[in-house]
Amino acid sequence: MTARTFALAVATVISLTLGGCSLGLNATPNATPTPTGSAEPAPVFVPGGDAQDNKVFFDHVLSGVATIDQKQPGRAMVNALVSAGFRKGSIQVTEDLTKTQIPADSVIVAVRINRSCLVGQRTNDKEYFSSIESALKTGGCLVGTTRVIDW
Repeated sequence: MTARTFALAVATVISLTLGGCSLGLNATPNATPTPTGSAEPAPVFVPGGDAQDNKVFFDHVLSGVATIDQKQPGRAMVNALVSAGFRKGSIQVTEDLTKTQIPADSVIVAVRINRSCLVGQRTNDKEYFSSIESALKTGGCLVGTTRVIDW
């Protein structure tokens, strides 16, 4: 091996060694990517929107209130809806207690929006259900006697 070939071999080994070191400084082959995941925005009230536009927001408001242990769940549900932007005059609610003063098996609250109604039901065991129904020809949402909302 000539001196020139030897020098070239040494230079190659040095350059590969140094090149490998510099690669190690910036390389992250085993790094786990950090998820950027965007949090889902909280639902919002859509003024002037229809029942379909506001159902997710209606459920968002009532599902939190309906699961809390309360003596007057109907009142709490109405108050939550009004605080969230629904018109009190468009809301109907059933009684919290039966005629014999026993807690009702369920309390139903409804909000009329145009020709549709958002209907939410809180059961005695604090489950929550909802639907969109057609408004009644009488102008309301619920059949039968409803509680007077006078607060």
